Amino acid sequence: MTTRDELIDGFRLIMREGERTTRDFEPDDWTYLVHDEEGGWTAKQVYAHLAATADIVPGLVGALSQAEEGQNTAANIDINAINAQGIANREGLDGPELMASFQASYEKLIEFVQGMPEEQLEQRRRFGAVEAPVAEIMDSALVLHGISHIYHAQSRPLN
Repeated sequence: MTTRDELIDGFRLIMREGERTTRDFEPDDWTYLVHDEEGGWTAKQVYAHLAATADIVPGLVGALSQAEEGQNTAANIDINAINAQGIANREGLDGPELMASFQASYEKLIEFVQGMPEEQLEQRRRFGAVEAPVAEIMDSALVLHGISHIYHAQSRPLN
């Protein structure tokens, strides 16, 4: 099972790689279409999505904890609406402001995970196709998901 420390290390990796890969972004770099699913997202929208995703985790973990084992917690979630709202909430930010928001969201997420009871991390729950301990769901849905988005967001035409 993914441990608390591994989750936190994963979130720190996301923060570090997000900062590293955007450090030299020019204003136009934020506007490149880098994600072709869901109608397409720019690099800016990808980072807004990642920050918003980190922000909703405490509520999501609460829903997972309250669900019956085997109940699909994702079944009643409109992920497209959540993504659209999370992106829209940060649309007015410039690159440095967005990255400050991104970093702050992950810092809060790390604090949240540090305070989670071990029993909550170990609870076996279902989220979409994944049925596993909550820590494993968080690892897949947050760490691997985040790294994938960062990989795509750093892909832009070279000058």
